[in-house]
Amino acid sequence: MFAAYAASPAPVERLWALVGDVTAWPRHLDTFTSVTALDGTSLRVGARYEVRQPGLPAATYEVTELDEGRAFTWTARAAGVTTRATHAITEEGGGCRLDLTIAWAGPLARLVALLLGRRTRALITYEAQTFARLAASA
Repeated sequence: MFAAYAASPAPVERLWALVGDVTAWPRHLDTFTSVTALDGTSLRVGARYEVRQPGLPAATYEVTELDEGRAFTWTARAAGVTTRATHAITEEGGGCRLDLTIAWAGPLARLVALLLGRRTRALITYEAQTFARLAASA
């Protein structure tokens, strides 16, 4: 599993407005080309999204857990590997903290982690820091 976090002086609600609006991610993060809702527009358990990222094949993520206003987890399945990504916001001091985690499971999980681990760690670190910065400046 790979994890990254960033603290922000912003309130949880302001950070969630950015993190929970997944279809807007490409406007804020150059690590996403597009995030398209396949089942409507609301973030809810069972909602599916086509996610395109530079240098990676398109993937369909399904929201498997949701704590509205605080956290969500989504998963994508491909031949031999399941990707599970969690986005969680907690209150911290006078602001909040964003924790991003990604884990792979399945027969090809170790290979994927070896091939993409370093890049993934850099991407989620950048994403956490960017969201925290944007929330603080909003």
